[in-house]
Amino acid sequence: MRRLLGLALAISAVVATPACAQDVWSWSVLVPSYAQTDILSTMLREDINRRDTTPAPPRAAAPVRLRYTPSPARRSANLARFVAKTRKVNPGGADDLERLFATDLFGQIGGLLRPYGLRTDDVADAYTVWWIAAWDASRGHGGADSDHDRATYQAVRAQAARALARVPSFAGADDAARQEFAELLLVQAVLAEAAVTQAKGDPQRLRAVAGAVNQGARAMGVDLTAMALTPGGFVAG
Repeated sequence: MRRLLGLALAISAVVATPACAQDVWSWSVLVPSYAQTDILSTMLREDINRRDTTPAPPRAAAPVRLRYTPSPARRSANLARFVAKTRKVNPGGADDLERLFATDLFGQIGGLLRPYGLRTDDVADAYTVWWIAAWDASRGHGGADSDHDRATYQAVRAQAARALARVPSFAGADDAARQEFAELLLVQAVLAEAAVTQAKGDPQRLRAVAGAVNQGARAMGVDLTAMALTPGGFVAG
């Protein structure tokens, strides 16, 4: 998403410690257990590997609610928890995150997502942003190198929504759980963008960022090396 370049550059200025942005993989340990990322990743793999494009019959069950009502208080608590957990392994990175979270981060992200038909208060949208940003970063791309169009984002969003609808615990998740998961994904996405932006011109650092992002994605059950992004969404490859 080329529009995220400006945000990545701004984050790079705030995040003074390169290790903070490069440590995006460590955020995978903060994913709430309700998300059941092992089941979610299985659903995603099935979708990616599905060769039959015939539409599935309509489901009898009511659609899973993907949006939530964000709470500023919950957001502050979530971000404080992220910082506290990061401080245990990377004190300097935690300080950088505090500076980053003092900005209107989610307001900026929301404005950048709007032209693509995505929102910050929707778990499928957040997963889409993370998935594409992580895939780009795993290949050393991001910012100005990432120029996926609205149709591509919407195709990936449909894949994420189908997978989330099949995760048993997600149907019963409350707004607090949805917000925690979505905001974690969005923060990971912009940190991945910032890491790539910081590493531009340094092949060794770009490889380190790509390896770190791949490691983090695998911890969430997603093998970025086993898929390719097409205008119709992710496919095996």
